Amino acid sequence: MEIQFKRNHPLAQIPEYKTHGAVAFDIAIVEDGNITPRQMTKFRTGLIIKVPSDHALIIASRSSNPIKKGIGLANSIGIIDSDYCGPDDELHLLISNITDADVALKAGDRVAQGLFIPITKPRFIEMDEMQAPNRGGFGTTGR
Repeated sequence: MEIQFKRNHPLAQIPEYKTHGAVAFDIAIVEDGNITPRQMTKFRTGLIIKVPSDHALIIASRSSNPIKKGIGLANSIGIIDSDYCGPDDELHLLISNITDADVALKAGDRVAQGLFIPITKPRFIEMDEMQAPNRGGFGTTGR
């Protein structure tokens, strides 16, 4: 599979998998910024990525972010649709400071990762009744 992308900023890093076994590629920011305690800030990546029509691009936080940087993605994950690839559809990251101190990020910091996943779009069929046995409602497994 080939993925088309465009760099909208001279510091935008070309997406790459850092190891042979990596399933996600790192995403870096292209600007310095400071996030005050318990707040969030939007950062540019400088990237527009064309997601194949039968896939989605999932944007997740790097697992080391909370311990090493004191940050996380504010929306936990981002879902990038295949039609989000116009000239102004740059990927941005909404980053939360999860600490009680200021967090400074620098251009080039790898703070997220991207994962392409195949998508199935089923048809939804409304039913008058569901035939499966009742399991007892929310939170009933593993009593």
